[in-house]
Amino acid sequence: MNTLARGSGARADARGMVQSRVDTRADPLFQRLIDLLPGRSRAGTGDYRLTRRNVFMLPTRAGLLFAAVVLVMLVTAVNYQLSLGHALTFLVGSIGLVTMLHTWRNLARLTLRAGRADPVFAGQIAEVTLIARNPTRLERFALALTAPGMAQPEYFDVAPGTEHFVTIALPAPTRGWMQVPRLTLASTFPLGIWRAWARWHPALRVLVYPQPETPAAPLPARVAASGEGAARGPGSDDIAALRPYAPGDSPRLIAWKAIARTASGELISKQFDGGGLGELPLEWSALPASMNAEARLSRLTRWVLDADAAGVRYALAIPGTCIAIDHGPAHRARCLEALATWGI
Repeated sequence: MNTLARGSGARADARGMVQSRVDTRADPLFQRLIDLLPGRSRAGTGDYRLTRRNVFMLPTRAGLLFAAVVLVMLVTAVNYQLSLGHALTFLVGSIGLVTMLHTWRNLARLTLRAGRADPVFAGQIAEVTLIARNPTRLERFALALTAPGMAQPEYFDVAPGTEHFVTIALPAPTRGWMQVPRLTLASTFPLGIWRAWARWHPALRVLVYPQPETPAAPLPARVAASGEGAARGPGSDDIAALRPYAPGDSPRLIAWKAIARTASGELISKQFDGGGLGELPLEWSALPASMNAEARLSRLTRWVLDADAAGVRYALAIPGTCIAIDHGPAHRARCLEALATWGI
Protein backbone atom coordinates (compact mmCIF):
# COMPACT_ATOMS: atom_id res chain seq x y z
CA MET A 1 0.00 0.00 0.00
CA ASN A 2 2.83 2.40 0.85
CA THR A 3 4.50 1.56 -2.45
CA LEU A 4 1.32 2.40 -4.36
CA ALA A 5 0.95 5.67 -2.47
CA ARG A 6 4.53 6.64 -3.22
CA GLY A 7 4.00 5.75 -6.91
CA SER A 8 0.86 7.89 -7.14
CA GLY A 9 2.61 10.80 -5.46
CA ALA A 10 5.59 10.54 -7.79
CA ARG A 11 3.31 10.47 -10.83
CA ALA A 12 1.47 13.59 -9.61
CA ASP A 13 4.81 15.35 -9.05
CA ALA A 14 5.89 14.39 -12.57
CA ARG A 15 2.70 15.83 -14.03
CA GLY A 16 3.26 19.05 -12.10
CA MET A 17 6.83 19.31 -13.43
CA VAL A 18 5.63 18.74 -16.99
CA GLN A 19 2.88 21.35 -16.66
CA SER A 20 5.38 23.93 -15.47
CA ARG A 21 7.51 23.31 -18.55
CA VAL A 22 4.80 23.91 -21.16
CA ASP A 23 5.71 27.06 -23.08
CA THR A 24 2.49 29.05 -23.58
CA ARG A 25 3.96 32.45 -24.33
CA ALA A 26 3.91 32.13 -28.11
CA ASP A 27 3.44 29.50 -30.77
CA PRO A 28 6.60 28.34 -32.54
CA LEU A 29 7.31 29.79 -35.96
CA PHE A 30 6.86 26.34 -37.49
CA GLN A 31 3.38 26.14 -35.97
CA ARG A 32 2.38 29.49 -37.44
CA LEU A 33 3.65 28.42 -40.86
CA ILE A 34 1.50 25.28 -40.66
CA ASP A 35 -1.57 27.44 -40.00
CA LEU A 36 -0.99 29.16 -43.37
CA LEU A 37 -1.53 25.93 -45.30
CA PRO A 38 -4.81 25.72 -47.29
CA GLY A 39 -7.74 24.55 -45.19
CA ARG A 40 -6.00 25.00 -41.84
CA SER A 41 -7.97 28.15 -40.91
CA ARG A 42 -11.45 26.72 -41.52
CA ALA A 43 -13.59 25.70 -38.57
CA GLY A 44 -14.17 21.96 -38.51
CA THR A 45 -17.44 20.24 -37.65
CA GLY A 46 -17.82 16.88 -35.97
CA ASP A 47 -15.07 14.91 -34.27
CA TYR A 48 -11.43 15.87 -34.79
CA ARG A 49 -9.11 12.87 -34.50
CA LEU A 50 -5.43 13.42 -33.79
CA THR A 51 -3.19 11.38 -36.08
CA ARG A 52 0.33 11.58 -37.48
CA ARG A 53 -0.98 14.07 -40.06
CA ASN A 54 -2.00 16.74 -37.55
CA VAL A 55 0.26 16.17 -34.51
CA PHE A 56 3.54 18.06 -34.78
CA MET A 57 6.68 17.98 -32.65
CA LEU A 58 9.68 20.17 -31.93
CA PRO A 59 12.24 20.15 -29.12
CA THR A 60 11.70 22.60 -26.30
CA ARG A 61 14.43 24.86 -24.93
CA ALA A 62 15.18 22.17 -22.38
CA GLY A 63 15.37 19.69 -25.26
CA LEU A 64 17.90 21.81 -27.13
CA LEU A 65 20.00 22.03 -23.98
CA PHE A 66 19.68 18.26 -23.58
CA ALA A 67 20.92 17.74 -27.16
CA ALA A 68 23.86 20.10 -26.54
CA VAL A 69 24.85 18.14 -23.43
CA VAL A 70 24.70 14.85 -25.34
CA LEU A 71 26.85 16.35 -28.10
CA VAL A 72 29.45 17.53 -25.58
CA MET A 73 29.46 14.08 -23.99
CA LEU A 74 30.02 12.47 -27.40
CA VAL A 75 32.89 14.81 -28.32
CA THR A 76 34.52 14.21 -24.95
CA ALA A 77 34.19 10.42 -25.26
CA VAL A 78 35.67 10.44 -28.77
CA ASN A 79 38.48 12.82 -27.85
CA TYR A 80 39.60 10.84 -24.81
CA GLN A 81 38.62 7.41 -26.23
CA LEU A 82 36.39 6.59 -23.26
CA SER A 83 34.45 3.37 -23.78
CA LEU A 84 32.20 4.00 -20.80
CA GLY A 85 31.76 7.57 -22.04
CA HIS A 86 30.44 6.23 -25.36
CA ALA A 87 28.08 3.89 -23.53
CA LEU A 88 26.75 6.68 -21.31
CA THR A 89 26.34 9.03 -24.27
CA PHE A 90 24.37 6.51 -26.31
CA LEU A 91 22.25 5.63 -23.27
CA VAL A 92 21.33 9.26 -22.62
CA GLY A 93 20.72 9.89 -26.33
CA SER A 94 18.45 6.85 -26.60
CA ILE A 95 16.43 8.15 -23.64
CA GLY A 96 15.83 11.36 -25.59
CA LEU A 97 14.66 9.42 -28.66
CA VAL A 98 12.34 7.18 -26.64
CA THR A 99 10.94 10.27 -24.92
CA MET A 100 10.03 11.68 -28.34
CA LEU A 101 7.83 8.64 -28.99
CA HIS A 102 6.10 8.92 -25.61
CA THR A 103 5.44 12.63 -26.09
CA TRP A 104 3.86 12.06 -29.51
CA ARG A 105 1.85 9.10 -28.23
CA ASN A 106 0.43 11.25 -25.42
CA LEU A 107 -1.62 13.13 -28.07
CA ALA A 108 -2.05 10.59 -30.85
CA ARG A 109 -5.49 9.00 -31.37
CA LEU A 110 -7.29 11.43 -29.08
CA THR A 111 -10.63 12.70 -30.39
CA LEU A 112 -11.76 16.29 -29.83
CA ARG A 113 -15.36 17.41 -30.04
CA ALA A 114 -17.10 20.75 -29.57
CA GLY A 115 -19.41 20.94 -26.56
CA ARG A 116 -21.57 23.93 -25.68
CA ALA A 117 -21.25 27.60 -24.83
CA ASP A 118 -23.93 29.50 -22.91
CA PRO A 119 -24.72 33.12 -23.83
CA VAL A 120 -23.01 35.88 -21.85
CA PHE A 121 -23.16 39.66 -21.71
CA ALA A 122 -20.50 41.80 -23.33
CA GLY A 123 -17.55 42.33 -21.02
CA GLN A 124 -18.04 39.01 -19.24
CA ILE A 125 -16.05 35.79 -19.55
CA ALA A 126 -17.54 33.11 -21.80
CA GLU A 127 -17.15 29.54 -20.60
CA VAL A 128 -16.80 27.10 -23.49
CA THR A 129 -17.05 23.36 -22.88
CA LEU A 130 -15.09 20.95 -25.07
CA ILE A 131 -14.84 17.16 -24.99
CA ALA A 132 -11.64 15.11 -25.23
CA ARG A 133 -12.17 11.37 -25.75
CA ASN A 134 -9.48 8.74 -25.24
CA PRO A 135 -10.47 5.50 -27.06
CA THR A 136 -7.18 3.74 -26.25
CA ARG A 137 -5.94 1.85 -23.19
CA LEU A 138 -3.21 4.42 -22.49
CA GLU A 139 -3.78 7.17 -19.95
CA ARG A 140 -2.94 10.68 -21.19
CA PHE A 141 -1.15 13.01 -18.80
CA ALA A 142 -0.61 16.77 -18.49
CA LEU A 143 -2.47 17.90 -21.61
CA ALA A 144 -2.54 21.69 -21.99
CA LEU A 145 -5.35 23.39 -23.92
CA THR A 146 -4.78 27.04 -24.84
CA ALA A 147 -6.51 29.69 -26.94
CA PRO A 148 -5.87 33.37 -27.72
CA GLY A 149 -7.11 35.49 -24.83
CA MET A 150 -6.76 32.82 -22.14
CA ALA A 151 -4.87 33.91 -19.04
CA GLN A 152 -3.31 30.47 -18.57
CA PRO A 153 -3.61 26.99 -20.11
CA GLU A 154 -6.21 24.50 -18.96
CA TYR A 155 -4.44 21.32 -17.83
CA PHE A 156 -6.16 17.94 -17.66
CA ASP A 157 -5.63 14.18 -17.86
CA VAL A 158 -7.76 11.68 -19.76
CA ALA A 159 -8.20 8.17 -18.40
CA PRO A 160 -8.27 5.18 -20.80
CA GLY A 161 -11.58 4.66 -22.61
CA THR A 162 -13.23 7.78 -21.15
CA GLU A 163 -14.31 11.28 -22.12
CA HIS A 164 -13.14 14.39 -20.30
CA PHE A 165 -15.07 17.66 -20.34
CA VAL A 166 -12.76 20.67 -20.50
CA THR A 167 -14.03 24.19 -19.80
CA ILE A 168 -12.02 27.15 -21.03
CA ALA A 169 -12.64 30.83 -20.27
CA LEU A 170 -12.59 33.31 -23.15
CA PRO A 171 -13.16 37.08 -22.97
CA ALA A 172 -16.28 38.35 -24.75
CA PRO A 173 -15.65 42.07 -25.35
CA THR A 174 -18.37 42.88 -27.91
CA ARG A 175 -21.93 41.79 -28.64
CA GLY A 176 -22.90 39.40 -31.41
CA TRP A 177 -21.84 35.91 -32.37
CA MET A 178 -18.28 35.23 -31.18
CA GLN A 179 -16.50 32.41 -33.00
CA VAL A 180 -14.38 30.25 -30.72
CA PRO A 181 -10.77 30.81 -31.88
CA ARG A 182 -8.32 28.17 -33.01
CA LEU A 183 -7.23 26.05 -30.05
CA THR A 184 -3.88 24.43 -29.32
CA LEU A 185 -3.63 21.11 -27.50
CA ALA A 186 -0.03 20.53 -26.40
CA SER A 187 1.99 18.18 -24.24
CA THR A 188 5.59 17.95 -23.05
CA PHE A 189 5.07 14.73 -21.10
CA PRO A 190 7.11 12.93 -19.80
CA LEU A 191 10.43 14.83 -19.53
CA GLY A 192 9.66 18.21 -21.06
CA ILE A 193 12.35 17.99 -23.75
CA TRP A 194 9.88 17.54 -26.63
CA ARG A 195 6.70 19.48 -27.32
CA ALA A 196 3.90 17.84 -29.30
CA TRP A 197 0.93 19.93 -30.34
CA ALA A 198 -2.14 19.92 -32.53
CA ARG A 199 -4.26 22.84 -33.74
CA TRP A 200 -8.05 22.63 -33.82
CA HIS A 201 -10.64 25.18 -34.89
CA PRO A 202 -14.03 23.97 -33.57
CA ALA A 203 -17.23 25.08 -35.27
CA LEU A 204 -18.62 26.61 -32.08
CA ARG A 205 -20.03 30.08 -31.47
CA VAL A 206 -20.93 32.04 -28.35
CA LEU A 207 -23.85 34.46 -28.33
CA VAL A 208 -22.80 37.69 -26.60
CA TYR A 209 -25.64 39.95 -25.43
CA PRO A 210 -25.20 43.74 -25.23
CA GLN A 211 -23.89 45.00 -21.92
CA PRO A 212 -26.83 46.16 -19.74
CA GLU A 213 -26.93 49.86 -18.97
CA THR A 214 -25.59 50.85 -15.55
CA PRO A 215 -27.10 52.55 -13.63
CA ALA A 216 -30.46 51.29 -14.81
CA ALA A 217 -32.96 53.78 -16.22
CA PRO A 218 -36.58 53.50 -14.98
CA LEU A 219 -38.85 51.31 -17.05
CA PRO A 220 -41.18 53.21 -19.40
CA ALA A 221 -44.87 53.60 -18.63
CA ARG A 222 -47.10 50.66 -19.40
CA VAL A 223 -50.14 50.63 -21.60
CA ALA A 224 -53.40 48.97 -20.61
CA ALA A 225 -53.88 45.45 -21.88
CA SER A 226 -56.99 44.48 -23.79
CA GLY A 227 -60.05 44.92 -21.58
CA GLU A 228 -58.21 46.88 -18.89
CA GLY A 229 -58.46 50.46 -17.80
CA ALA A 230 -56.11 53.35 -18.31
CA ALA A 231 -52.38 53.03 -18.63
CA ARG A 232 -50.38 52.50 -15.49
CA GLY A 233 -47.04 53.95 -14.63
CA PRO A 234 -44.03 52.07 -13.43
CA GLY A 235 -44.79 52.78 -9.77
CA SER A 236 -48.31 51.27 -9.58
CA ASP A 237 -47.30 47.59 -9.20
CA ASP A 238 -48.43 45.32 -6.37
CA ILE A 239 -45.83 43.08 -4.75
CA ALA A 240 -46.90 39.46 -5.11
CA ALA A 241 -44.03 37.77 -3.24
CA LEU A 242 -40.41 37.97 -2.18
CA ARG A 243 -37.74 35.78 -3.74
CA PRO A 244 -33.95 35.32 -3.43
CA TYR A 245 -31.86 37.85 -5.33
CA ALA A 246 -30.78 36.74 -8.81
CA PRO A 247 -27.78 38.19 -10.70
CA GLY A 248 -28.98 40.88 -13.08
CA ASP A 249 -31.85 42.08 -10.87
CA SER A 250 -32.27 45.83 -10.84
CA PRO A 251 -31.40 47.58 -7.54
CA ARG A 252 -34.97 48.94 -7.60
CA LEU A 253 -36.27 45.39 -7.11
CA ILE A 254 -34.29 44.72 -3.91
CA ALA A 255 -36.50 44.60 -0.81
CA TRP A 256 -34.28 46.53 1.60
CA LYS A 257 -36.82 46.57 4.44
CA ALA A 258 -37.26 42.81 4.27
CA ILE A 259 -33.48 42.32 4.26
CA ALA A 260 -33.20 44.44 7.43
CA ARG A 261 -35.66 42.13 9.20
CA THR A 262 -33.71 38.96 8.38
CA ALA A 263 -30.77 37.70 10.40
CA SER A 264 -28.84 36.27 7.44
CA GLY A 265 -28.55 39.56 5.57
CA GLU A 266 -28.94 37.82 2.19
CA LEU A 267 -30.33 39.90 -0.65
CA ILE A 268 -34.04 39.54 -1.42
CA SER A 269 -35.85 40.79 -4.52
CA LYS A 270 -39.47 41.79 -4.92
CA GLN A 271 -41.66 39.73 -7.25
CA PHE A 272 -44.47 41.73 -8.81
CA ASP A 273 -47.80 40.40 -9.93
CA GLY A 274 -47.81 40.99 -13.67
CA GLY A 275 -51.20 39.42 -14.32
CA GLY A 276 -53.16 42.66 -14.59
CA LEU A 277 -50.52 45.31 -14.73
CA GLY A 278 -50.78 46.12 -18.40
CA GLU A 279 -48.23 45.63 -21.13
CA LEU A 280 -44.82 47.18 -21.47
CA PRO A 281 -43.67 48.27 -24.94
CA LEU A 282 -39.88 48.53 -25.27
CA GLU A 283 -39.39 50.63 -28.39
CA TRP A 284 -36.25 51.85 -30.11
CA SER A 285 -38.06 54.93 -31.39
CA ALA A 286 -39.09 56.01 -27.88
CA LEU A 287 -35.49 56.48 -26.74
CA PRO A 288 -33.82 59.92 -26.84
CA ALA A 289 -32.46 60.89 -30.24
CA SER A 290 -29.12 61.81 -28.65
CA MET A 291 -28.37 58.15 -27.83
CA ASN A 292 -26.26 56.21 -30.32
CA ALA A 293 -27.11 52.69 -31.44
CA GLU A 294 -25.00 50.85 -28.87
CA ALA A 295 -26.36 52.97 -26.02
CA ARG A 296 -29.92 52.20 -27.14
CA LEU A 297 -29.17 48.48 -27.27
CA SER A 298 -27.63 48.67 -23.81
CA ARG A 299 -30.70 50.39 -22.34
CA LEU A 300 -33.14 48.03 -24.04
CA THR A 301 -31.15 45.08 -22.71
CA ARG A 302 -31.45 46.45 -19.19
CA TRP A 303 -35.18 47.00 -19.63
CA VAL A 304 -35.68 43.44 -20.89
CA LEU A 305 -33.91 42.09 -17.79
CA ASP A 306 -35.88 44.34 -15.43
CA ALA A 307 -39.22 43.57 -17.06
CA ASP A 308 -38.52 39.85 -16.97
CA ALA A 309 -37.51 40.03 -13.30
CA ALA A 310 -40.74 41.89 -12.49
CA GLY A 311 -42.88 39.30 -14.30
CA VAL A 312 -44.28 41.90 -16.70
CA ARG A 313 -45.54 41.13 -20.20
CA TYR A 314 -43.48 43.18 -22.64
CA ALA A 315 -42.81 43.63 -26.34
CA LEU A 316 -39.67 44.69 -28.18
CA ALA A 317 -39.53 46.87 -31.28
CA ILE A 318 -36.19 47.67 -32.92
CA PRO A 319 -35.49 48.58 -36.56
CA GLY A 320 -36.15 45.50 -38.67
CA THR A 321 -37.44 43.35 -35.80
CA CYS A 322 -40.65 43.35 -33.77
CA ILE A 323 -41.29 40.76 -31.06
CA ALA A 324 -44.88 40.52 -29.84
CA ILE A 325 -46.07 40.81 -26.25
CA ASP A 326 -45.10 37.82 -24.15
CA HIS A 327 -43.16 36.84 -21.05
CA GLY A 328 -41.03 34.02 -19.70
CA PRO A 329 -37.49 32.69 -20.23
CA ALA A 330 -38.01 31.85 -23.92
CA HIS A 331 -39.34 35.35 -24.65
CA ARG A 332 -36.42 36.89 -22.74
CA ALA A 333 -33.94 34.83 -24.77
CA ARG A 334 -35.57 35.87 -28.07
CA CYS A 335 -35.42 39.55 -27.17
CA LEU A 336 -31.81 39.40 -26.00
CA GLU A 337 -30.74 37.52 -29.13
CA ALA A 338 -32.45 40.12 -31.32
CA LEU A 339 -30.59 42.88 -29.49
CA ALA A 340 -27.28 41.00 -29.68
CA THR A 341 -27.46 40.37 -33.42
CA TRP A 342 -29.01 43.68 -34.51
CA GLY A 343 -27.13 45.24 -37.40
CA ILE A 344 -24.72 42.28 -37.73
